[in-house]
Amino acid sequence: MNIGQLSSLSRAVDPRYPSNRFVIAGALIAGLATALANLFGLDTGLGPVSAAVGVFLAWAIAREIDPDYPASGAVAMPVSMVLLLVLGPASLLVSMGVLLGLRLIAGTVGAPLRMLDIIGVVGLAALLGTNPIGVVGLGAMVIGVVVDEPRRNRAVPIAASAVTAFAVVALVSGLEWTWTTPDAAGWIALVIAVFATMLVIPAALPTASTDRRSGRVRRERVTGARVVAGTAVVAGFALAGGVGIAALAGTVTAALSGTAIRRIGAGLS
Repeated sequence: MNIGQLSSLSRAVDPRYPSNRFVIAGALIAGLATALANLFGLDTGLGPVSAAVGVFLAWAIAREIDPDYPASGAVAMPVSMVLLLVLGPASLLVSMGVLLGLRLIAGTVGAPLRMLDIIGVVGLAALLGTNPIGVVGLGAMVIGVVVDEPRRNRAVPIAASAVTAFAVVALVSGLEWTWTTPDAAGWIALVIAVFATMLVIPAALPTASTDRRSGRVRRERVTGARVVAGTAVVAGFALAGGVGIAALAGTVTAALSGTAIRRIGAGLS
């Protein structure tokens, strides 16, 4: 069965497209290179899965905030690897929450949430309740649901269910928030994220169609997704300091940087 018939949030990575083959190869190379480096005594501070998935998420987020240009995702991948090596593993869980939120905000899929999507959003919200900065991913998803769902009588219960699931798990797990002072690399990564966000706002008029061919992706929604992406990084810093920066540097910051670099190369178009 086609997963697209069950979910509106899924976006298949079809290897028939060059950009998708590029990310598959890039993620595999990142994971393999990390494994070999660790095997031969070069302590990267990363696991192969953390490297591969982190690079993939950076590409995926860039595709949401710059849907017209696969080049942004391509640039985001090496930027991701550098940031992961310098700052350490990203929080893949929080990054996934941000990714789904940005996908909803940007409206790149172009179809309302289905039951499997609602279950996934609430389930991921519960898992985010185990992470000190999980509220960042939760916030992105809640904003996405409110923006994307055209019927308020559906949006409010879905968002409320996600918040409730997060709160219950956070309370049961005894989650504690601590703030750590960023090191020099952390401060630099924060500045990069803020500067990149400023460079990519507002978005140019998109020409890409939604996945479901329900119309073109809207400029104001892509701009909103970029604002939320930058805000997520700043929120991570506000909540946890250096740890919060590292949690999103290799994914969200890399995606913003890839988009900014692509945009500068194209004359800020």
